[in-house]
Amino acid sequence: MTSEVFEHPALTTAASRLSALRAAAGRLGVPDPVAALRHLDCSPASIRTSASAVDTGALAVTSAQAEFRAGVDRAENGGSTETFGTWADTVDGQYVAAARAAASTAAVGVRIAERLDELASSVSAEVSLIAASAGSSVAAVLAGDRSAEAVSEVSAACTAVIRAVSAKVATLSSLAAELEPLTTPAVELS
Repeated sequence: MTSEVFEHPALTTAASRLSALRAAAGRLGVPDPVAALRHLDCSPASIRTSASAVDTGALAVTSAQAEFRAGVDRAENGGSTETFGTWADTVDGQYVAAARAAASTAAVGVRIAERLDELASSVSAEVSLIAASAGSSVAAVLAGDRSAEAVSEVSAACTAVIRAVSAKVATLSSLAAELEPLTTPAVELS
């Protein structure tokens, strides 16, 4: 049996552990338990890398803001007009807001990556136990047994895997709520 590869290594492991259950499910025409894992597949490492890049960007904006502020201070002390000072304060505030928004975005990215990693690892362990507990019935079905008991246990195990994945997917709405504030521009440029 060929095992599927997922973005998250724990899900690849789970798919491998579900391969016999999947084969039995296929013989019985019940839902594929491995297919359910696709709904939770993710790459926390990629999300962390992106969050780190955003955080690095926040540091660059903070550095640019500091250079800008120093230049404004020099210009204001050199007798520049009050209008320039007001404009410069506005731009300075935009730099600060952009840096704050980038740092906040990076922090959300790290939290999301951690939560997705936790969910994938948790579901992997849970579905592996489900598959193991149905092992004798799975082996029986694969050997040709179509008794009500074996068929029922394999079907119930597939349903339990799908429910376990669905329960984890349902918790993702809280992550979506964290992303909502990031959908509007952090800074409106003047």
